[in-house]
Amino acid sequence: MRISNVGTMFFRKEKLITETVCKECGMEFSEPERMLRHMIKAHSKGKGPSCNC
Repeated sequence: MRISNVGTMFFRKEKLITETVCKECGMEFSEPERMLRHMIKAHSKGKGPSCNC
């Protein structure tokens, strides 16, 4: 018995974000896209000081 994997070569596993509550700070958003933008802006690593000194 031979099994072919021709159809699975171009299949990508993409994570679908359906949550609307931030895991870091607990803020709730109306849409998952808004929560994702918040996560990038507010909780990204490597940001500088919080004040504009």
